[in-house]
Amino acid sequence: MDWSSASQRWSSIGGNLAAEIELMIGRGVLPVGEKLPAERELAEKLGVSRTTLREALLALELRGFVSRRPGRGTIVLAAEPADAGAGRSVLTEARATLGQTMELRSVVEPGIAALAAARGDAAGVDRLEAILAEAAGTVSATRLAELDVDFHTQVAAMSGNDLLVDLMGQVSDWAGSSRRLGFASRERTATSLAGHDAILAAIRAGDADAARAAMAEHIGSILALVDAQSSETI
Repeated sequence: MDWSSASQRWSSIGGNLAAEIELMIGRGVLPVGEKLPAERELAEKLGVSRTTLREALLALELRGFVSRRPGRGTIVLAAEPADAGAGRSVLTEARATLGQTMELRSVVEPGIAALAAARGDAAGVDRLEAILAEAAGTVSATRLAELDVDFHTQVAAMSGNDLLVDLMGQVSDWAGSSRRLGFASRERTATSLAGHDAILAAIRAGDADAARAAMAEHIGSILALVDAQSSETI
């Protein structure tokens, strides 16, 4: 199984991770009767803490998706929730979390990019170029997601505002699973890299207005892809 795409579109808090695994079960990625990897291994493959994984598995067990028994491991029991209404509620809540995160990004990050263009220096531009150069030669969805975080964090650092850097760190936590799954898509990867190129060009030129517009367009294009994926799978 390709566990590099074993995350879905939401942040990896326990309830949202449960929704991710639920979708995997519903799609047959995790067939009924399959035994999941050991807890430590599964947490590493999904890129979450063992505490988060335990919360997710408990939620799934309570809803009848999996069975957990000492010495036997975790077994997939069903592809449909015992309470379909409850299943829809979890998915809706998880998607809303991503929607709110992207809305926050669309409000905040264009301004951050504008500040980066106005205040950034050559060293900061060099770091952005290095991040994009590595991303262009990387096929790992996990690494691409990490580099995406690095890029946006570096843009925030170039704003010269430590509070904005801290905020972007929190946003990255909220958007973690979305990034990991997203970069398993060639379309998402190409769209993201093109957006980063445009943002970098504006920052390199010191054009605050162009940087603001490039970041707004970048986030809008990513949100459009996320919405398209959501309509296809939910």
